[in-house]
Amino acid sequence: MLKKSLSLCLVLTMMFGLTACSMEDSKPDSDNPAPSTKETVTKKERPFTESKGLIKYFTIAEEKICLPETVGEYVKYLEKIGAKVELGDTGKTIDEAPELNAGGISSMVAFLKVYLDDAEDEWQWFGIRYENNTKKSLEVADCKVTQITLDYDTITEEENHHGINSIVFITNGDEEIPMNGKTTSHKHIFKMLGNPVQNTDGHLHYSDDQGYNYEMVTENQKGILTRMVITYPKD
Repeated sequence: MLKKSLSLCLVLTMMFGLTACSMEDSKPDSDNPAPSTKETVTKKERPFTESKGLIKYFTIAEEKICLPETVGEYVKYLEKIGAKVELGDTGKTIDEAPELNAGGISSMVAFLKVYLDDAEDEWQWFGIRYENNTKKSLEVADCKVTQITLDYDTITEEENHHGINSIVFITNGDEEIPMNGKTTSHKHIFKMLGNPVQNTDGHLHYSDDQGYNYEMVTENQKGILTRMVITYPKD
C-alpha cells in the first residue's frame, strides 16, 4: 500500500513539473518580445503605372514620372531629380509637416520646392493640390493628389528660381510634348491633340474619358507652351 502511495505521489509530482515547464515555455520572452505587425509589415510602393488618360506620364531629365496618387509618391519621384524636396516655403519636408485634418484640403497655391543641388542655390517649384478624404487626420505624404502643375518659366522675379527645360509629356498616342521653350500650340499641340475644348487667351483646355482635365498655358504671341495643369478625376 505504501509503495502504491509513493508511486502515485511521484507520478503527480512529475505531471505538475511538466505542466509548469509547458506554461513557462508558452510565456512571451520579455527580453525578446515578438515583433509587432506594424514593424514587420513593409509598406509596398506602387509600381510605375501609366495613366490611361490623354497624358500617360511625363519625364524630367529622362526620369519617368507617373501621375502620382499621393503626395508621398510624387516626392519620391522628385527626389530622383533633386537634392531635397520641401513643402512650399515652410522649410520642412512632408514628413515634418503637420497632419491634415479629416476632410481637409491643401492651399490653392501649395507647391513642392525641389532643390536641384546640395548648395540649395537653385530650385524649381512644382504646384500641387491634395486632400484628405478620410475621417481621420493624415500625414501629408498619405494625402491624395487632386492636381499637379508643371512650369517652364523663363521669366521670374524670384532669385535662384531655375526653369527646368527637360520636362516631356508622353501622350496616349506615344507622342512627345516637350516643355522646353520650343513647343508651340499651332506647330505641335494642335497637330498632336487636335483642337482644344476651349481656347481662351492661350489657355488650351483638353479632357479625356478618364475624367482628367488638362490646361496647357501658352505664351500669347508665339504660342509657346509654358505650363501644364493636370486636374484629377473627382470621386
